[in-house]
Amino acid sequence: MTLSLRITFATIIFLFCSTLLSAQARPGGIITGRIMDASTSLPVEYANVVLLDSLTHTMAGGVVTDSTGFFKIGNVRPGIYIVEYSFIGYKKQRTGPVVISMKKPKAELGRLDLSSAAVNMNEVTITAEKNMMINKIDRKVFNVQKDISSQTGSVIDMLQTIPSVAVDVDGNISLRGAQNVTVLINGRPSVMSGSANLDQMPASMIERIEVITNPSAKYSPDGTGGIINIILKKEKKTGLNGSLGVNAGAHDRVNTNLQLNYNTGKMNIFGSYGFRQDYRIRSGKLNSQTIDTSLNTSNYLWQNSDGTVKMQSHMVRAGVDWNINKKNVAGFSGSYNNRHADRNDHTYNLYENDTLQPYSQFLRTLDGVENETGTGMKVYYEHTFNRELEHQLKIDFDYQHDLEKSHDNWTNDYTVPAYPQGQDHTDANNLDQGINFSLNYSRPLWKNASLETGYEANISLTDQKQDVSHWDPDKSQWVSDTTSSTRFVSSQPVFALYGILSYSWKKLRMMGGLRAEEALTRLEFRSLNAKVENDYFSVYPTVHLGLESGKNEWQMNYSRRVNRPRSDDMNPVPEYRDPRNIYKGNPDLKPEDIHSFEFGYAVQKKRLTFVPTLFYRYKVNGFTRVTTSLNDTVLLTTVKNLASDQSAGIDLSGSWQAGKALNLNFSASGFYNEIDASNIGYSSNKGAFSWNAKINASISFTKTTMLQINAQYRSKALTPQGYRLPSWGVNLGFRQDLWQKRLSIVATVSDLFDSQAWKTSVSTPVLVQESTRRRDARVIYGGVVLTLGKKTKKNKEPRFEFDNNMEN
Repeated sequence: MTLSLRITFATIIFLFCSTLLSAQARPGGIITGRIMDASTSLPVEYANVVLLDSLTHTMAGGVVTDSTGFFKIGNVRPGIYIVEYSFIGYKKQRTGPVVISMKKPKAELGRLDLSSAAVNMNEVTITAEKNMMINKIDRKVFNVQKDISSQTGSVIDMLQTIPSVAVDVDGNISLRGAQNVTVLINGRPSVMSGSANLDQMPASMIERIEVITNPSAKYSPDGTGGIINIILKKEKKTGLNGSLGVNAGAHDRVNTNLQLNYNTGKMNIFGSYGFRQDYRIRSGKLNSQTIDTSLNTSNYLWQNSDGTVKMQSHMVRAGVDWNINKKNVAGFSGSYNNRHADRNDHTYNLYENDTLQPYSQFLRTLDGVENETGTGMKVYYEHTFNRELEHQLKIDFDYQHDLEKSHDNWTNDYTVPAYPQGQDHTDANNLDQGINFSLNYSRPLWKNASLETGYEANISLTDQKQDVSHWDPDKSQWVSDTTSSTRFVSSQPVFALYGILSYSWKKLRMMGGLRAEEALTRLEFRSLNAKVENDYFSVYPTVHLGLESGKNEWQMNYSRRVNRPRSDDMNPVPEYRDPRNIYKGNPDLKPEDIHSFEFGYAVQKKRLTFVPTLFYRYKVNGFTRVTTSLNDTVLLTTVKNLASDQSAGIDLSGSWQAGKALNLNFSASGFYNEIDASNIGYSSNKGAFSWNAKINASISFTKTTMLQINAQYRSKALTPQGYRLPSWGVNLGFRQDLWQKRLSIVATVSDLFDSQAWKTSVSTPVLVQESTRRRDARVIYGGVVLTLGKKTKKNKEPRFEFDNNMEN
């Protein structure tokens, strides 16, 4: 650990300890209750609950309700209070007096009803707003239904608007500059969570997104940067309700989404169907110099590429929730998605020697087809012993099945030298299955203390097969290439036990957890007749601390995490992406081991949420892709482990309602990253400062007319062999509501200034390389959204989505 990073870490510890020592001691009480819709008896999620002093009417605390409408206000001084609760479209309500004393430190208010606010049918007046960002002790929750940037695009596009999240041209998601982020759907791994599927999932299916940079022991520790948990919509209004959206854009882009639900109060039946068609134009440029240090000579490659990909996808989801009685709930849901992609690429290659004389020039053309089918099912059961005491038992079972088939035809047309045309063909079949079973039990232990514990079994099965063949003009037939064909089978079950102890004392909230995992890895490279077994046991501690300061809160978190290598990164059979570029996995790749620390301060005002956070991340055996030269013309790319990788910085995120017309959602991260790559032959310490920022501004000209501006910037960033160069973009969106907001017209323009490009630079003693990759810019979308069913206070805000998808 360098001096600068030691100082940063020591500063975090000092500031937090100083805050603890300065905390004023005071006795604390607890007030609990549950907010319900008076007419439907359904819970009201994210309702605002404010505790007011009965004499001065000043605020003494506040929380928001969870998905069951439950709330708990802790650390309450002895006194007499009024509890005020509200939500958009409801009449604000109060209850009291509520007395907290030394003899009676706990007040259970039970059910509290909210009734619909009176609505003038000619004009709707909004009296309360659901916060766009809610800060919790272990996560940030972004209510994307309030973000009007997501109607016409995909989930990948929506993620571009989330603070601290970035997506590159290959669809790789990063969090605070760290890739290998775990993406969950409704809290579980899913075949839909891959970047290709998120690219095709309509954004209108999403209710909220949770960003968990330091997850608790309840979650699997997989992923370097943390977890992004995508919560799908599941409407709770009674009767038959739904929405229909249709959007069209440039280059034959079309997407539609239908969502329906029927709720009887006892049973909720829901379903959705989404169709999406994209047509993308891609281009790239690469210039490289391969250096022979022994002869002091160089060879040069000048490469230009362009291509198109046309994708179509269908996604279906349906299920039922059954409220058996007040204490028991069960449910079943299933999903199906199908994705088809037609690819066509042209890559122009020119190789020159040390005197810049061409010795190889050819055009490589791809005509490929991909088909992917994913199915999933989930069954759950919940038993509540005592809701006010948060005493519950939950059982979940998930099964996921994903089959991907691709057929690629390659053609090489040579100019220099004048070889005959070369052809090769690749057939790939990849099967991934996931089985997950979890048992979770939570209960109170004693005053202000609770325990959550559980068991989880997660089994991943992979079967990958690739057949490569070449056209033999002499024999006029296809000949199998056994050196490039591969069969890879793996099973990676992980069994875990975890426990989390939560405790509140005065102003301090503490949550400590420990997760023990046994991983059993079996890798079978059948084409090489080789097997690898790697079993290991490890424990992953987590700590979350919160210290209240009025309505604001200091927070400090720590977690140990792991990033296990993907099957593609371990497969040692060479993949010839073209005659001059080979990719080869590393079966000896070790899992990344990550230690993550955070220290932040959450500011909660009436119109402002602001969360500055210091963070430090130390990683051992970090993954990195390394490109080396096999000879004068062939480059080999593989994955290796770094000796260490560490970063420290600050993250700023928040939202601000500036008057009635302007709403801002913003974030910025700045961090210093240092890499030790001495174990793979590079400099022992290499460091650089990077930063990124984004802002999402919504301007309401009238109650039915809105303009949105979205801008983002990513600075130059460090890689083991060079740098990723800066990138930026600006998007615009417009929405007009009609027919009492039953119908909305939406239009968006992506990459207004045609500025988005992804550039990398490599500089090593044997390789100097610069590359630029782009996709079609200034994509224009237009669409309509129709709300179906009876109009109530909970009709969701329509959203736009900018077409910033980076997936090829």
